Amino acid sequence: MSRTGLTGPVSYISGGIPMKITQLTCYSAKGLLYIKLDTDEGISGFGECSPMQIETTLQIIRNVVKPQVIGMSPFDGELIEERVMAKHYKISGQLLAMAYSGVEIACWDIRAKAANQPLYNLLGGKYRQEVPLYGSSMSRDLTYEQEAQKLREGIDKFQFKAVKIKVGPRMGTGLPVNLQNDVEKVRTVREAIGPDVKLMIDGNSSYTYIQAVQLYDRIKQYDLYHYEEPCPYYDIEAYVKLASNLPVPIHIGEQDWNLYTFRDFIARGACHMYAADPIKCGGLSNAKRAAALCRAFGIHYIPHNTTRGIGFAAALHLAASTPECNGYYEYSIEKENIREQFIQDSLKVSDGYIQVPEGPGLGVEIDVEKMEKLLQVTK
Repeated sequence: MSRTGLTGPVSYISGGIPMKITQLTCYSAKGLLYIKLDTDEGISGFGECSPMQIETTLQIIRNVVKPQVIGMSPFDGELIEERVMAKHYKISGQLLAMAYSGVEIACWDIRAKAANQPLYNLLGGKYRQEVPLYGSSMSRDLTYEQEAQKLREGIDKFQFKAVKIKVGPRMGTGLPVNLQNDVEKVRTVREAIGPDVKLMIDGNSSYTYIQAVQLYDRIKQYDLYHYEEPCPYYDIEAYVKLASNLPVPIHIGEQDWNLYTFRDFIARGACHMYAADPIKCGGLSNAKRAAALCRAFGIHYIPHNTTRGIGFAAALHLAASTPECNGYYEYSIEKENIREQFIQDSLKVSDGYIQVPEGPGLGVEIDVEKMEKLLQVTK
């Protein structure tokens, strides 16, 4: 097989018997979970699942998703989704959506490769040639000065026009909220990056509604571009109040996986920016549904993804083809990890923008032999 997985004739397009999915393989390591779908036409597609609960997700893929996918055509996306998500509604939830996401993205990769087209052409065409980025720091363990230096280095290297930092202890850590520490961090970073670079903060569900308001009141002079997930992500009442009462765009949605949750947050005015993540929400089709809701209610849609890998490329094609994706796209400035050893760096950043991949499918070159040597393989 070639490095891209694109070989052989395509009988589906030529009018023959539709191609069939013949194998589903998982590749995993700490912080990543990739999917490869093989077909009887010699075309392979790649996808990515959120790595939040890898062992559990692998079990769901093996026992629930795979039996519904093998033998299906990768072109029958709606039918596959129904067989996986609707048929198993009693175990439905974010873990099932994450497990399905990688398969759904891999199906899109196969379709685009079969058509010999970049994926964005199947998602609506190239609405934009390049996408603006913001440099995103995932750190909560650095000193404020170290964090500021890290962001400054990212700005100098990539010419970011916007950056984002973490605030709060993160939901589930059991650590106490210390608003003064958050204020000092925001102040230090703002002073380091200057007044012209946009600054965003991400609470990862750290605060109660009152704490979120108190923090904003103490940092509003630092000119925030957006305030992301300050309260528990499922607390729609808190977000309705925040969006109504604070003069800063509220950003939410990366944890959501259900069309009806999309609807409730968007239609009730609980946010100004919505961020359904293709590797968490059930794939690109469900993310497109979130984007359509955003258009209907006049808010921005920005697909969340921090991986710099297969999922990143998928979300980039979505951003390139969707008019509602008119904000900054997240780009992690954390150190390289194992994925850089088998994924060719075809995503070029210049002057704070990233070019949309032009190759067939996702446009990402994957060295499968290296990936198999470096990652755990599960069939």
